[in-house]
Amino acid sequence: MKRRSGTIQGCSQLGLRKENKTKVCGLTSLPVDVVTNCLVHVSRFDLAALAMTSKAHRSLATSSSLWDLRWRMKRIEPSYYVCLHIFPDPVPRWFILPPVKRQLKPLLWLWCTESGSSFMVVDRGIFIIGGLVNGKPTSNVTMFDCFEHAWYKIPPMKMARAFASANVIDGKLYVLEGAGMTLIPQTGQRSTIPAPILGIFCLYVVDEDRQIFSFSPSKLPPMFVSCGKTNSKPGDRDDWCLIGGFLFSRGARRTILWCLPEEFDWKEVNGLEELQQQQLVEYDITKLSTNYASNIVIFWNAGATESLELLSAEISLTKIEASQGLEIRGKIEWSGSVYKLDYPLSESNRVKVLFAASVFA
Repeated sequence: MKRRSGTIQGCSQLGLRKENKTKVCGLTSLPVDVVTNCLVHVSRFDLAALAMTSKAHRSLATSSSLWDLRWRMKRIEPSYYVCLHIFPDPVPRWFILPPVKRQLKPLLWLWCTESGSSFMVVDRGIFIIGGLVNGKPTSNVTMFDCFEHAWYKIPPMKMARAFASANVIDGKLYVLEGAGMTLIPQTGQRSTIPAPILGIFCLYVVDEDRQIFSFSPSKLPPMFVSCGKTNSKPGDRDDWCLIGGFLFSRGARRTILWCLPEEFDWKEVNGLEELQQQQLVEYDITKLSTNYASNIVIFWNAGATESLELLSAEISLTKIEASQGLEIRGKIEWSGSVYKLDYPLSESNRVKVLFAASVFA
């Protein structure tokens, strides 16, 4: 009996030692500062995997102190986020486009993004502003935290808006829409503009009459001043990109346009004949954006008899001082299909890119 009792006691002690060993080696048993200094060197994807193992690990992997330290130590990493409206599905969906295997990866944490919303990247988050709810504009504002992969409700705007233009100027988020008013959510100040807005970028605004206005946020009240110039090419420029002091936008027949912000004399980016001559391409560019490498990323639809594909290309840019004047040349660094559906492309079956941008987190 004593031997049996000793065996039982020995097993009990062994089990206790295993339990203590697990407890000592767990991240939650270490000081928070020690864990934070270790996790700051872990990649975003590994942090995401760690966050899925337990609530305690998720709290460590998504803590604000960890993100702040990663920011100070320049350990933040860019991820390319894409929001798609896949018709006829009424609800938009969110994806990440990995840098190596370039196939859109759906996010597990989904939010019902409204149709007609505006998007703006601020720090590590994506603000989703306004939109249509049951066919009517809404004042709702939400923020997707790209580090925590969590959604937060932001205090609503004072005015409901849909299909608006948005940008950050001097640390303030401005939302402009075709009703002829500007809204500064932080102060609620408004000022009139002469006509509906087609696009906003930095301190310049283009109205539907192609007139160019500069915006002076430092004046009280903020106001628009005519530049005495007109936009050389009409059209909706809601996806302008500023790269190296130049504005870029999508043009007709799968062309990319550029201009100097103070001139708005749009010219075509050269060197992209391969893109324009692709036989499978049936539609123009549907979205133009920029990534962390200051390259242009574009999307467009293509369709075969039994399938629908969303194609994408990454384009690097070079400025050339030619005899005829300044020239911008593009080089296709990568091109291919990033999303595919098993039904043919049509007006009712198509993919619209609502948002695409790099976010550092």
